[in-house]
Amino acid sequence: MMHLTVIHYIFIVIFFLIFGLLALLCQKEKNPKTRLSLIILSFVIALIGLIVSLLILDKYTKKGKLLSYHTSRDYNREAVIITGNIKNQGKFKISYCTLDIKIVNKVTRKKGSVFKYKTSSVGDMFKSRGYTKNYLDESVRAVENLKPRLTKSFKVSVKMPSTFQNPRYFFHLVCH
Repeated sequence: MMHLTVIHYIFIVIFFLIFGLLALLCQKEKNPKTRLSLIILSFVIALIGLIVSLLILDKYTKKGKLLSYHTSRDYNREAVIITGNIKNQGKFKISYCTLDIKIVNKVTRKKGSVFKYKTSSVGDMFKSRGYTKNYLDESVRAVENLKPRLTKSFKVSVKMPSTFQNPRYFFHLVCH
């Protein structure tokens, strides 16, 4: 559930007023079935507009930034532990931040070989028998209830295959 700000409430009132005006305009219609369908249509249009505007407002009013991070391997659990700090740069409270993590293994190829995996026929190319995944995508909830202008530390653990020898990490932070 997202925290609603004053701006969100203003937009909710505006879209209720738009629905009310559209409903008043629909009252001029003589046929009751047509009038009802126009009122339902105006409600759907106002609701879609409200949802889209709330999502856009949420994106621009709640700004979080990943300040720093550190990664370490946990070989016992075959995982990577990511610790860091997230700062709320906006003026409003953030209910939670999701950290999208992409881990890509650096593939080492033998000199002179084009393909890493050999296939014996065209049918084997579509099977996943000898194929090992070269990347890992994971979304984790990093912090919750982050007040304006404050920084909070986080620690998350992501399972990672032991075949990843030289991984690179890519992060994308989304706050709601």
